[in-house]
Amino acid sequence: MVKMSVYLKKAAIAAALLLALGSCGGNTGSQAARNAGDEQVLNLSFTYPLTLDVNDARNSNEFQIMTQVFEGLTRIFQRDGQDVYEPAGAESWTVSPDGLVWTFKLRDHSWSDGVKVTAGQYVDSVKRLLDPEKGFSYATFAFDIAGAEEYYLGKGPLENVGVRAVDDRTLEFRLTETAPQFGKKIAFAVMFPIRLDLIEKGGDTWAVNPGNHAFNGPFVISEWIQDNSMTLTRNPRFWDAANVKLETVKFTVIGEYSTQATLFEAKQLDIIAGSSEYIGKWKPLAERGEIQYLVGKYPQTSLLCFNNKTGGLSGIFGSAKVRQAFSLALDREGLIDTVYNRYIPAFGWFPPGINSDAVEYRTVSPEPLKPLYDEYRNNPAKLRALLKEGLAELGISKDPGDITVTFLTTATSNSVALAGYEYIKQIWEINLGVKVNLRAVETALYREERNRDQYDMIPNGWHGDYDDPMTFAELFASRSDFLQYFGWPATGEYDAAFEKLKGETDNNKRIAIYAELEKILTADKANVAPYYYSDSMNFTQNYVKNLSIPLFGPTYEFSRAYIQGK
Repeated sequence: MVKMSVYLKKAAIAAALLLALGSCGGNTGSQAARNAGDEQVLNLSFTYPLTLDVNDARNSNEFQIMTQVFEGLTRIFQRDGQDVYEPAGAESWTVSPDGLVWTFKLRDHSWSDGVKVTAGQYVDSVKRLLDPEKGFSYATFAFDIAGAEEYYLGKGPLENVGVRAVDDRTLEFRLTETAPQFGKKIAFAVMFPIRLDLIEKGGDTWAVNPGNHAFNGPFVISEWIQDNSMTLTRNPRFWDAANVKLETVKFTVIGEYSTQATLFEAKQLDIIAGSSEYIGKWKPLAERGEIQYLVGKYPQTSLLCFNNKTGGLSGIFGSAKVRQAFSLALDREGLIDTVYNRYIPAFGWFPPGINSDAVEYRTVSPEPLKPLYDEYRNNPAKLRALLKEGLAELGISKDPGDITVTFLTTATSNSVALAGYEYIKQIWEINLGVKVNLRAVETALYREERNRDQYDMIPNGWHGDYDDPMTFAELFASRSDFLQYFGWPATGEYDAAFEKLKGETDNNKRIAIYAELEKILTADKANVAPYYYSDSMNFTQNYVKNLSIPLFGPTYEFSRAYIQGK
């Protein structure tokens, strides 16, 4: 939602937003393209989802599937390089003059089993998401809604949560305070409607068995072979089925990127994400018009998370100066130039592509870690002195050479990722003089050791869930259920600054608060060490038309794509 600073401006922009969004579908290719003889089948590689439960989704691979088989209130498409939130399950909505009451009028549409989609199913979803006994990771996502946080924390009753079905086709949200980000959140999968009758009927296998589900999106899951493939087919009951051209979308689990690349070159895969090993090879093909090369921003930050909870296996990461030393010792430009051959060095938490109101945050707010980084870069003596100051604060008199830190990672099949971790290990040993134990273990063991705090640092990353810096800022507030995955970096200073965002509608003030938050997180306390901002690099076959790659939502929005000229 466009941010508003006064009540009249809120109402005016809300009205303009309704006009600008228009109706979903648009000119997505003629019906003739669908009937021109091209088989409407799209082939992609993917990592299989762990759940089909929209309230329990956490990973991008899950969001990819869910956004194509379910329909929320709005759907995100990219138009001319910008994300556009188009009416989907809702045909229109209004916002009260004070910005606190959002009322959505649902379109008349059905689930794949013929049951009508109702406002009550959205209410059920929000209340289930907030159920404290279920402990869904994204429960805090709904905290903008009045009474939601109180219910989740056991301080208020469920009936006080501000979401209700006025009638079967009218859904109302009542917010605690004006929340500029709320209009963007409603497109996210965890806010999609649910069917409690099917959840109850499906029992323990409901979340992983597509046969237990009904779908209200452009596609349905027609087959799922665990650890192998998933097939989506066009949903004839979808409200906009006339504009869905693809008949089948086939996802196949292909672990090795080199295998994916071979299949793409053989036209057995239609879309592939770029990787440094192949970008140089494929860009000339795109320049000659043999394939398509799609490049743009991607609002994701990769970071290293220090064990703030226990100080780590080494016991040294309880000091901000120690954490600063490790963050500043990381040669980000060298890592990118030597290993990745892409991406942007990161010296802040909020990546390019995130907008606060209509202002791209990163263009108006300097990266807080950059001045310190420039001061210490390529200066091992100064870095080691900072490390020793931090150790002294902890009462540790060891020489850096007598310290071993454990860098815990997954034994990913991605050779580029492993090369990056090896580079980080070496640069730390060179600049700080410490020994680094790089432990690359299988995923199950990684999760076990991470959850038992058996590490000093771990790699992680975050892609924005919606277009507002809040999607990054709220991750590190003490209320967040994601802290356990990021080294438990909540601090009193961070929480105090975060609270200032509540009800704040002045965009300049919000940007200043976000700047304060990322300075605490990355520079003052150095709870985490961001090291690169991602980009979007994808290659597609020329016969893939009208594919949308939004900044937020799914990796690929293919509900209006089609095949032509194969």
